Amino acid sequence: MPAIGRQNCRRFGTWLMSLSLWVICSGLGHSAELPGQPSSPTVGRFIRLTNDGYYKQRPSWSPDGKWLAFARHRGSKIYLYVRSADGTTERRLTKRTDPEYDAVWSPSGRRLAFSFVKTVPNQGDVEVYTIGADGNRLQPIAVTDGKLSHEESPGWSPDGKRIVYSSTRHGNQEIYIADADGKNAIRLTSDPAIDAHPAWSPDGSRIAFATNRWGDLELAVVGVDGRFVTRLTHSPGLDDYPAWSPDGKTIALASNREGNFEIYLIDADGQNPRNLSRHPGIDNFPAWSPDGRVTFVSNRSQGFDIYCVGAVKPSNPPS
Repeated sequence: MPAIGRQNCRRFGTWLMSLSLWVICSGLGHSAELPGQPSSPTVGRFIRLTNDGYYKQRPSWSPDGKWLAFARHRGSKIYLYVRSADGTTERRLTKRTDPEYDAVWSPSGRRLAFSFVKTVPNQGDVEVYTIGADGNRLQPIAVTDGKLSHEESPGWSPDGKRIVYSSTRHGNQEIYIADADGKNAIRLTSDPAIDAHPAWSPDGSRIAFATNRWGDLELAVVGVDGRFVTRLTHSPGLDDYPAWSPDGKTIALASNREGNFEIYLIDADGQNPRNLSRHPGIDNFPAWSPDGRVTFVSNRSQGFDIYCVGAVKPSNPPS
């Protein structure tokens, strides 16, 4: 895909950073799985974890690997669900009626951070909250300060003491860090371009994020003090949704550098890119399980479902 102009990329990046493909995909057909039905068998070398076909967003494994959180779109509704690893148990995370998405587990497994769209008083506001794994004890972290803004894509520091997120509170979309209770928020990036979808490295020293500051949407890393922004990818397409492997040696990402969106792996320094998913469908929202399996959303088989692939070596393409 040829490089696109900065203005067009910014518009596309803004669309992609919020709910990504859900507007065009939420109304697609689905199969007849009921919540609580066991996961489907292996499809090739990929294991299908859900089987209802509704569009899904940002899967996230609990630290013990026993639970998978994700957002499911059903028509105009988007709610968060928690599903057991074997697929026999599933429940909604909250009882809220506002759209909610981007749930991520805390390192302790006791809480999740997530984004939700406020319908009142400022319709379209997006805020970040945390909630107990049991669906109780809702706590605001990043909320709108007097005007419409989007606080999105939360992620936890490895020690669970801070949360990173993106925000448009000062006009442009930048990366921010706050304490886990929402206090002491600081702005980490400051650039005319869009900075989105931050991911904290397992050693706590860096944050990977997507940005269009070089024209196309690429991946970069920045120190937790906001210094030393380093470009990681140089692709002709759009690179997005970075996700660190548990050992910090590999980053998974979604990219359309070869035409359609696939899941790629790169080394932590941006080298050695390899296509993990290799399918003509849409593969998006990569995440890692605690034992090193890559999980992602794909429409490779009648609707959008969650898949995972077995453990991969940090610097070698899968066989």
